[in-house]
This record gives sequence, C-alpha cells and structure tokens, in this order.
Amino acid sequence: MTSNNLEYVGKMNPLRLTSLEEDRKKEQAEILADQAHWKKYGTNRRSGASKREIMEELSRERFPWEE
Repeated sequence: MTSNNLEYVGKMNPLRLTSLEEDRKKEQAEILADQAHWKKYGTNRRSGASKREIMEELSRERFPWEE
C-alpha cells in the first residue's frame, strides 16, 4: 500500500494513559468499597434467616420509629 492510497477518516483522540500507581489506587478503592458493602449487607450476618426475618429486619432499619 502506498501513501497515495491512504484516506483521511477523521481525527484521533488519544486516550490518557494512567500510571500503574493510579491504577493500583483505583483498584484498591473499589476493593475497599466492595468490602464495606459486603460487611454491611453480606450473607454472613443473616445466615439461616428466613425471608420473613430478613424483610422484618430491613423494615426495622428503614422505619425505626415504628417500634
């Protein structure tokens, strides 16, 4: 292919490259957020609970003034 056969198809927008340190920090933040979520909502805390018990607990958390 010679340069005479090339067509202009538009501008390229180069992506900003991130450093390994930036990638590590982003991944660490995601891991910590996941850990916090599972600590709060994980199945370990409610193991063996029936659907009714789970719904009652959620209702108490959402509407604490009804007790």
